[in-house]
Amino acid sequence: MKIIFETTDKRFRITEQSDIDYDLDNLKGDTYNQKVNPEIDKEDLKSQEKAFERKVAQEGVFGYVLESWNSAPGVGYEHMDSCWGFVGAYEENKDSENHHYIVDEMKDTAQRKASSESMDSLVKETENLDLYKKN
Repeated sequence: MKIIFETTDKRFRITEQSDIDYDLDNLKGDTYNQKVNPEIDKEDLKSQEKAFERKVAQEGVFGYVLESWNSAPGVGYEHMDSCWGFVGAYEENKDSENHHYIVDEMKDTAQRKASSESMDSLVKETENLDLYKKN
């Protein structure tokens, strides 16, 4: 497991984990099916399929897990969301083939949630102020 993102307050994080349960045929889908892709030369399609299989073997398959911190004793980080079946480890460079879109989606979710919870906390604090209190 590798932490690839944390909110500044560390209440939310995204981890990258090896997807040991992936199915190669499931990853391929119908991408290399000649009937679905008749416009691609049969030999080119076969070559692309072999290249994909090599990439999976060399770079691995990963999943991304969004977690939130639960401060209750013995709890720690809890699963919020996850998505699996990404070939190659995540790279920050947006131009990279391994800049997996789901990580950006999870980052947005974590940051919105952190911001929302901070705002809820601020509202509760101000509600507790007695602005009309007389000395």
